[in-house]
Amino acid sequence: MSQDLQRLTLDLYDEVATLMADNVMASVVKHGLSPLFGPLIDNPDIAIITFQGGGADKQIQTRPPERLLYIDDHYKFGQTLREYMRVAGLEDAFEHRTVAHATIFPQAPTSEAGSWMKPTIGPKAEWWKFSKQWTERLIEAQNPKVLLFFGEKASSVINVQWSDQERNHKQNHLTFARSEWHGIPAIYCHHLSMGCPRAEAIRCMKVLKSLI
Repeated sequence: MSQDLQRLTLDLYDEVATLMADNVMASVVKHGLSPLFGPLIDNPDIAIITFQGGGADKQIQTRPPERLLYIDDHYKFGQTLREYMRVAGLEDAFEHRTVAHATIFPQAPTSEAGSWMKPTIGPKAEWWKFSKQWTERLIEAQNPKVLLFFGEKASSVINVQWSDQERNHKQNHLTFARSEWHGIPAIYCHHLSMGCPRAEAIRCMKVLKSLI
């Protein structure tokens, strides 16, 4: 990691600590807080972007993880992601040249995700703006080759406009799309924890591979 990214990491966690010291801001962080899902990397191949951690572990991060959490976690999303990366021949890039970010740092179960979509007032709104600004700053600073978004909530936070949309899902959910964000190619994949068809997920990974 370059010195610039090291400083950026320190600044991020310093600002998070300041917010958590405020009782009002801390009051809505009930299920954990994950500013990063792995260490920052200069020019990674892949940046995985999700909406929000599910809050199962309720951990409040005070420093970045030493390695990408999805490499060996036991949650459904991580397990499925590892399988599809392997099938697409992306194991090496995934393990060594991939970063991951949730666009909303406070975690919450799926049943509460709607209240974090775009609140307009109060501490949730402040966390939303803080998380959005930092997510954009972190992506730009790392300059990944391609962005991989899981779910429409994630891309809505940083305003990605999708084209080539396909809905190969029995409930007509969006399963694949393309775009770019600040000049970086972006691929959309239906969320792996929300019934993404296997063939569609593998297709997303293979298109991703072609871009790196």
